[in-house]
Amino acid sequence: MDFDRHPLKKCLTIIGCVFSIPDQTLSTGYHFHDINFLICARIFGNLQMISNRQNIINATDRLLQTHGFARLTTREIAREAKVAEGLIYHYFKDKAELIFEVIETRVRETKNYMQNLPLEVGKSTLSKNLENVLLSVYQAHYEITPIINTVFADHKLRLRLQEIVKERNMGPQFAIEGLDVYLAAEQRLGRLSDAIETGVLAKCLWMLSIQSAMLDRWMGNKYDQSKISREIRDYLQTLMKGFEPCQKLKKK
Repeated sequence: MDFDRHPLKKCLTIIGCVFSIPDQTLSTGYHFHDINFLICARIFGNLQMISNRQNIINATDRLLQTHGFARLTTREIAREAKVAEGLIYHYFKDKAELIFEVIETRVRETKNYMQNLPLEVGKSTLSKNLENVLLSVYQAHYEITPIINTVFADHKLRLRLQEIVKERNMGPQFAIEGLDVYLAAEQRLGRLSDAIETGVLAKCLWMLSIQSAMLDRWMGNKYDQSKISREIRDYLQTLMKGFEPCQKLKKK
């Protein structure tokens, strides 16, 4: 068979590009099951790389909780992750970048929630939507507060992490901006007073949730979702009295 004229040639060529399989491999002399084997090998190889990387991140997270940054060494991380020590620097430039990834992993759920927040515009109630946002922010920061304390205790580490945040164009300001966009959309629907500056409100709500999480950590309070949910509802109930459109206040 002339493989170059086979209808699957183009498809396999594209697949080969995706999985970095040399073009000469996708030619005569190789059967389809050989090519499938190469593709599967590439997939499993990539999965193993992802697994190793995540194992290193998880191991670093555990050691930060028990050892802190000052006593953290790549040898201990490698032993905890069950990988070769040199593999750590294959995935991460330095320990600062590794700690950044630990923090990113911890806040990923909140980031995903914030990205999908525009889908909630006009749904449920404004108070309920904000309650879910603040609870998600609280949970993430309750978990990362010990790590953040470690970062601020080390001047060089803090500066390096600030560099990484700028390099990757990331940081809490983007989440606050996302909340601002959501609040502005709710405002256009008439569910939030026109007198409210949504950017200021977004930052206030964000800081309220973070400060609550940090305070509970510093006071040694255990995470209690039902208690935190009640507190957030109380905060919002008090605040929303001044956020509602004027016409609704007049009706009351």
